[in-house]
Order: sequence, then structure tokens, then C-alpha cells
Amino acid sequence: MKRIRKGSFLAAIVLIVMLIGLAGCSSSKEPAGEPGDKSSGADGKPVKISAVTAWPKDNVFNKAFWALKDKVEEKSEGKVTIEWKGGPETIPTFELSEAVRTGAVDLAWTAQSYSLAAAPALDGMKLSTLKPWEEREKGINDFWNEKIYGPKLNTYYLGNSTPGLGFNLYTLKPIEKVEDFKGMTIRVSPSFKSFVEALGGASVTTDPGEVYTALERNMVQGYGWPNIGITNFGWEEVTKYVIEPPFHAVNVQGQVNLDKWNSYPEDVQNVLIESMKEVELEMEDTFKQLIAEEREKMKAKGMEIIELAPEEAEKYRSLAYDSGWEEVMATDKAIIEEYKSLLEK
Repeated sequence: MKRIRKGSFLAAIVLIVMLIGLAGCSSSKEPAGEPGDKSSGADGKPVKISAVTAWPKDNVFNKAFWALKDKVEEKSEGKVTIEWKGGPETIPTFELSEAVRTGAVDLAWTAQSYSLAAAPALDGMKLSTLKPWEEREKGINDFWNEKIYGPKLNTYYLGNSTPGLGFNLYTLKPIEKVEDFKGMTIRVSPSFKSFVEALGGASVTTDPGEVYTALERNMVQGYGWPNIGITNFGWEEVTKYVIEPPFHAVNVQGQVNLDKWNSYPEDVQNVLIESMKEVELEMEDTFKQLIAEEREKMKAKGMEIIELAPEEAEKYRSLAYDSGWEEVMATDKAIIEEYKSLLEK
């Protein structure tokens, strides 16, 4: 009896091993992404995409991120999920580009300006006057992916989620003409430092958290910021004027680690791209409404919106774009010239 039980036990083990081997062979022969399996990974399991945003959870620049997350999960029927791991408290804003490059996070929701240290030519994005869908049609997204995002950042550029958003200068004193900026000290980011200097102003770079105090103490007499978002910091309490027209373009974007992107089946890539296209279209009206609402908050705090006269407005914008093109040409002339030709195509 003991020998029979021992033999039966060994036979059972052999049978189990054979079944496992057959199951493995069978699964390996199944094509990834069966027709009815709209958005599953190569192994048939749900795809989970880890994501970190460059801004805190409820910041206005994350608005399109949450819309993208919802669309991806709806279109894929839950088979592709974007899992938010946090904002700057998880990965500091200026370290996020490196984190997505190395694969520490799958998707970074960030601005192109935060990747300039590794890819200075991306500063040219600010000079586009096209809508995101127009850039897609002209092959500009493909151009950036081929020339910059892939080879230099090891990422895939999903697209621009902030159509219609630009930068404004905000000041403590009224501005009627371009010459009024001469001698003013203005807080800048690297992307429009050359513009402020072309206006005759002195540029200083500070952390956003220091702007309120710098204005209170008259250490700066103005600052540049997108045409939305100053109320997130309470700057409307210490700012007097918004100068119109806006200049340059804001580009808040999704970047996916390239190794991870290439590992996704085509249907997963498609659901991400198609969702991003829809978000881009929807965000134009969303941001128009948000800008209008914020302008009302500014006025309620006593701020005034100054519209430069047409001749001065033209001079102002010309300085912004002429100084911008001169600056970005110095980063990589061949790439920027090709980019400019695509914009003008």
C-alpha cells in the first residue's frame, strides 16, 4: 500500500507539471490584444500606468490630467488604468523629467519648460501659435517625438493639454507703452527671461512661493505667469495690473516613458492617443471659462486689466516672439529651423 500511494503521488506531480507546461505553451501562442479584448496588455492582464503630476492634486494645470484619466479608463472599459501616485510631494517638479526618463514613473504630467535642462530645444514649443490639433495635422508631434522626446528624454509626447493658454505680465504700476517697463524688476522663468530683458526690465528668478513677499516688499515690481492660476497663490492680493495681450504658449503635457510605451500593445497606445485628442479639444472651452472666472476674482480684489493700444500691443508681441526665436535658435539651429518651417507649412 505504501508503494502504491507513493507511485500515485509521483504520477500526480508529473501530470501537474505537464499541464502547467501545456498551459504555458497555449498562452504564449495567443496573439496580444484579441479583437474583443480592446485594451489589455501583452499578457492579457489589465494595464496599470503609474502617474505623477508636476503640480499638487487640485491645481488648475492638472485639470486635463483628470479628464485624461477618466477617458482612458472609460474607453478601455477599465482594462487600462492611470494610477495617480502624487504631485511634487512624491517627486519634486524639477526631478520629474528624470524620473519618467528612467522609468521610476510611467507617465509624467508636466510642462515642457521643466525638461529644458536635458532638451533645451523644447523651449521652441512656446512660440507655436497653433492649436494642439493643428500641430498634430502638420506632423509637429511626430517631429518632436522623433527628434527630442525619444532620443533625448526617453519619453513619448502625448500632446498639449492647454490650448489657448499663454503668459501675461502682472505689475504693480500701470503700463501704457512698452517703454514703461524700462528699469522694472520682474520675476521671470527662463522661458521668457529674454523677453523681459528686451523690454528693458531687470529679470530675477525666484521660487513661486517667494513672489508674494517680493511684491509686498517691492523687491520686484511685476512677474510673468500664465493667464490663469495666480489666485492659487493669493497673488491677486498684492498685484495691481494684468497687462494684455498675452504672449507665448503654455504647454502642459503628458510624457510616457518610452520603454513602457513601446511595451504597450497598439490598442493601448491608441486609447491613450485618442483620449488625449479629445481632452485637447475639450480643454479650449474649459480654460476660456476658467480665465474669465479668474479675471472676475482679480477685479474683486481691485486689480485692473490693461489692454495695450494696438500699436503698442504689436510692438510688445513682436519683442516677445523675436527675442524668443533668437534665443531658441541658439539651442539647436537645425532642429528649430525645421520646427519653424513646420509651423509655417
